[in-house]
Amino acid sequence: MVLILAMLIPFFMQFVPGVFALFYHYSLGKTTTQKADDKSLSFIIGAEFFNAAIWLLIYFLAFLFFYNVPGPHDIFFYIMAGIFIAEAIAVLFFYYRKGKSTALFIPRSITNGIIANIKKNKTRSDCIVLGAMSGLFELIFTLPAIIISTSILTNFETFSSTLFIAISIVMSVLPLFIVRGAFRLNHNLAEIERVRVKIKPFVKFILFFSFLFLAAATIYLGAHYG
Repeated sequence: MVLILAMLIPFFMQFVPGVFALFYHYSLGKTTTQKADDKSLSFIIGAEFFNAAIWLLIYFLAFLFFYNVPGPHDIFFYIMAGIFIAEAIAVLFFYYRKGKSTALFIPRSITNGIIANIKKNKTRSDCIVLGAMSGLFELIFTLPAIIISTSILTNFETFSSTLFIAISIVMSVLPLFIVRGAFRLNHNLAEIERVRVKIKPFVKFILFFSFLFLAAATIYLGAHYG
């Protein structure tokens, strides 16, 4: 359950899908549908590359930590539990800005900078970089989930660990394919945003209880396997 929830948390994050929806919208306004599709795939590749790099880096560091730092490691699990409790509170009260919109906690100056980059985006490499950079701003929520996952995966066989990481990377970009599919079915940005507004309570509920469960499970791990 810890691994499943840690995989689902990045799936429910809303910043990168929001950036991608804006990106696709502006691309359609400047180019043909085919070119917008091609650019959207470059964005997704960038997001996927970023997620893969983070997962592999944290897995490598976790492997070094658990195999080179003598135990017990219970303090690590208790610290992670405290972080998950803080994340649960933050998701409930601060993740979304107040109001009937999909505005998130990201500072408006950063959001405006990203929108400016979207508007002047031209080449495939620009799209890849934008997709990769978008994931940076929600690491405060996704990174702890990845850390606890990799700490568990260090006890798995290499094949099982690799398979789980691969599935997690695919899951993290699946919302982008959903948004892309909506545009391809002739839905516009306004319609997509209305859906995102409607699912706000559901997203907050899922993320809140996911972080709370991770906190409880991590305390259990600290008590039994630290």
